[in-house]
Amino acid sequence: MSATASRRQVLIVTGQHFADAPRKVDLHFMADSLISRGDRVDFLVWRLSPISRFLKDGRYAFAKQHVLNRWQDLGSNLRQFIWFQLFHPMNLKRSFLNRLADPMFARIGAFLPNAVRRDLGAYSHILVESGPSPLLTPVLRRHAPKAQIVYHAADRLSTIGVPPAAERMLLDNLGLYDRVHILAQALALDFPPDAPLFYLPHGIDKAAFDAATDNPYRDGRYGSGKHAVSVGDMLFDADAIDVMAAANPDWTFHLFGAKAEPRQARANIVAHGEQPFGRIVPLIKFADLGIAPYRDGARADYLSQSSLKMIQYSYCRLPIVAPQFAAAGRDHVLGYDPADPGSIRAAFLKAGTYDRKTIATDGVLSWNETVDALFP
Repeated sequence: MSATASRRQVLIVTGQHFADAPRKVDLHFMADSLISRGDRVDFLVWRLSPISRFLKDGRYAFAKQHVLNRWQDLGSNLRQFIWFQLFHPMNLKRSFLNRLADPMFARIGAFLPNAVRRDLGAYSHILVESGPSPLLTPVLRRHAPKAQIVYHAADRLSTIGVPPAAERMLLDNLGLYDRVHILAQALALDFPPDAPLFYLPHGIDKAAFDAATDNPYRDGRYGSGKHAVSVGDMLFDADAIDVMAAANPDWTFHLFGAKAEPRQARANIVAHGEQPFGRIVPLIKFADLGIAPYRDGARADYLSQSSLKMIQYSYCRLPIVAPQFAAAGRDHVLGYDPADPGSIRAAFLKAGTYDRKTIATDGVLSWNETVDALFP
C-alpha cells in the first residue's frame, strides 16, 4: 500500500467483524466517518480457520463468500484482508488445555501473512479491537513503529470468553499502545494506574436517525398496540424477554440479531434476525421502549456506559428496560433483577409510563466527533 494524500490511513484489526457485514457495529460507523472525509481504512479480519466451520456464529459461511488471504478492494478507500489460518486461537474451556495452548497462541503473530506485514509501515493509526487481537500487537508494533496503536476496549475480555493468552498479552504489552480506549469508566479498573487510558463513549449515526421519517408501525403490519425493540444478541437473555412478552400481550416485541430468539414462540414476539442497520433505524426511532436484555454473571457492569444500542435508544428518547448491573448512570433506564420475574415485570411497567420528553440527548456524540477524538 503506497502512501496517499489521505490525512489518516487506518488499519482496524478485528477477530469478529467483516468490513462489509450487513449488521453494523461501532467499527463500521467509524470506518464510514473516516472514508466520508477522504481517509483510508483497511480491515484485517481474523480468528478464522477450518475449525470455524463447526461454530455457530455464521462467520465461516460469510468468509467463504469472499477472497481469503489477500487484500480485496471493497470500494473507495476501503479494503479487507480475511486471514484464514490452519488454526486460530480460541478459549479451550479447560484451564489445563488453555495453559498448554498459551505459548502457541502467544506466537500467532509470527504467522501474520507477508501481504499484511508489508503494508503496516504506511498506517498512521492501528485500532486493535478487544477480543483475540491483542495477540497480534507485538508484530503490529514491530512493523509499524510510527503508527499510533489504539486498543479499543469495547468489551471486558473475560466477559466475551477470549483465550487467556489474549488477556495476558494485553496486560504484558500495554507499553506498545499509544492509548487504551475505554468505552465505560468501569473498565478503568481492569488496567494498572499508569495505563494510557482514554475514556470516550460511542458515537451514533445521528443523521440516519434524524432522516428517518416513515413510521413502520403506522400501517398496522405489526399490530395496533405498543412496540418494544431489542437490538443485538450479545449475552442475550431469552428468559427475560419471555417474562416481558407474557405479561404484556398488548405490546409487540421486536428482536434483532442472529441469536436473538425467544425461548418460546409467542404471537407478540417478532424475531427479525440479522438486519441491515438502515432497516433497523426507523424501528428503533418509532418504538415506544428499548430493551437491553443482558444475561447476568459475566462481569458486564460496563455495559451501562458502553452499550451502543442503549445510546441509540437514548438518542431516540426511548425508556430502557435493562438488568440492574447495566442500568447505572441514566434515569430513564429501569433496572430489574434477572432472577426475579416480578422485578422484570415491574421495570417494564415503569418504563412503559416513563415521560420520554425528560430524556436528554445533548450528551450523545456523532461518529465524526468520536473519530476525531480517537484518531487525532
